[in-house]
Amino acid sequence: MSFYPQPFKYQCGPFALKYALVMLGRFESEKIIAKKAGSNWWYGTDEIGLEKAAKYFGCKMKYFRRETGADAIKALTQHLRKGYPCILGVDDWGHWITVVNWQQGKFVVIDSGSDKVIGIKSANQISRRWKYDDPDSSYFRSYDGYAVIPNFKTLTKAKFTLEKARYVMNKRNRELARNWDTYFNDLTAICRPLTSISYYTISFNEFLRRHEKMIIEQIAYWHGSPKYTELKKILSNMKFVAGVYNLVIYEDDKKRAIVDLTSLLMMYVCGKYGMHKIYSS
Repeated sequence: MSFYPQPFKYQCGPFALKYALVMLGRFESEKIIAKKAGSNWWYGTDEIGLEKAAKYFGCKMKYFRRETGADAIKALTQHLRKGYPCILGVDDWGHWITVVNWQQGKFVVIDSGSDKVIGIKSANQISRRWKYDDPDSSYFRSYDGYAVIPNFKTLTKAKFTLEKARYVMNKRNRELARNWDTYFNDLTAICRPLTSISYYTISFNEFLRRHEKMIIEQIAYWHGSPKYTELKKILSNMKFVAGVYNLVIYEDDKKRAIVDLTSLLMMYVCGKYGMHKIYSS
């Protein structure tokens, strides 16, 4: 699950909604979304189906339409500033994409129809794909989109900046992109979202600065097979995801976090390299 291309052309709608939900800290399978939206191979997914699926997952899709590219981009950025990912109908309503952030005049776009799922686009690049010209009227042009607004209280939203988007786009981080939801789910069992009333917390980055060396050395000593760099890469991926969602560790939870993180990494190395029985003759 998470950031990878759609296997079949008709699946762009469920994937677009899935990526919008990911930004709101909710992870759902595109297969379940497709079922709720009534997607099929001969018709794909229409806006009515997407709205139905979004409602099932506790969100509403606020429709907006503009007749000029400048007005459309303005409306899009306004929704993004509020923290609402937007799903756009592009390529003459033949495809759905998700826009998740706007920064420095650039947009972070998630397009499941592209080999590089995460991309950074200019306003002109988006406008060219977004515009719809009515084939029956040379005077009618529209830009149609939907802001995905949660009806539930979001514990944390993804802050997918341009810098973070470029990091995930790198081929070296393909494993991180494909397992994004797994990292997030494991981290939320260890960390908590930073809130305005969070006291006595440390960032996950600071937590690793203090304890990473000890955890890695202990696991490598116990098992013997994994390299330090391999374990460090997994922790680096965790640190990145924690930074995107602004996850922190409370001072009172530090000891438990060390135990939890050590247990997770030990399960990883045992799953990959196997292990011999212990305490048995």
